[in-house]
Amino acid sequence: MEAALVTGKNKLELVEMPMPVPTPGSAVVDIAYCGICGTDLHAYQSGEPYNPAICGHEWCGTVSAITSDEKAFKEGDRVAIGVGGACGQCATCRRGDAAHCEKAFLQSIGMSPGAGAHGGFAPSICVESDRLYAVQSALDDAKAAMLEPVTVAVHAVRRTEMRLGDTCVVIGAGPIGLLVLQCAKAAGAGTVILVEPQKSRRELGKGIGADVLVDPTQDDVLEVVNKHVGADGADVVFECAGIPQTIDQSVSFVRRGGVVSLVGFTDKAAQIDPGQWLIKEVRLVSSLAYVREEFDIAQGLIADGRIALENLHTSTVSLDKIEDAFKALATAPEEIKILVDPRL
Repeated sequence: MEAALVTGKNKLELVEMPMPVPTPGSAVVDIAYCGICGTDLHAYQSGEPYNPAICGHEWCGTVSAITSDEKAFKEGDRVAIGVGGACGQCATCRRGDAAHCEKAFLQSIGMSPGAGAHGGFAPSICVESDRLYAVQSALDDAKAAMLEPVTVAVHAVRRTEMRLGDTCVVIGAGPIGLLVLQCAKAAGAGTVILVEPQKSRRELGKGIGADVLVDPTQDDVLEVVNKHVGADGADVVFECAGIPQTIDQSVSFVRRGGVVSLVGFTDKAAQIDPGQWLIKEVRLVSSLAYVREEFDIAQGLIADGRIALENLHTSTVSLDKIEDAFKALATAPEEIKILVDPRL
């Protein structure tokens, strides 16, 4: 079979791979859909080395083969990819911090001993069975394929320890920003201000719950924030753009004693004005990946309608058209989440 891998700058290839077979502790899953993540796109645009095991890490499918010792799943089960529970044995778990289990973290970045040679941009995949979780019948395959980024957003909001009625600023209306916006609303945010330069993305944000839209190329963001929150800064600012400049700007939009949450990933250095952060006594929170329980939370939020995904899923492509999809995501702001269907 063929699997799509980022092999260089602006280079994506279909690489011949052996058909997966189950091994003890793993299961083979036939992929229904796999979403293209911002990290996939970044690897494609930058050409920097990219772990093939996570090239395509937002997927759902059906268990097609297991070993005789598999107890959690059976053939025919609908599943999605996540991360295993805390191991209880690593130094971090023994310290009482199971949310930062080293084994689970290695699984989330595709560096665990059972990591494969490719990700979900393929017809099927063999994966550690403790990374799988059952998909609720209320979710169709397209929604299930977007559970992983929803869970990233759930994790980001939970780590801020938001309070009912808090005012929030979300910087960046990519897939994660739009999901964080909805999770903040579900967590009880009173006013959510969306900062995004692209008009189509701002309007999409308005349709899924943003109370105030700000174009940072035209508006004074701080002035708009203060006007609508009736104070000097919001309670929480979520930086979802992953841009060095907006990381430093985040502190400008938050009140004294507020929270800045770094969600957007960047591998570039960012300069900050430490005096401003110190004077405001800002609580800085960073968020990467998720913990196991948050997949159940994410499914519930989607199933009861508090997280809307239909408008975020903008295109579906076949495996042989995947490079066109990467190019579209790099150039067309109206594209939000493209799903790859290897069955086409």
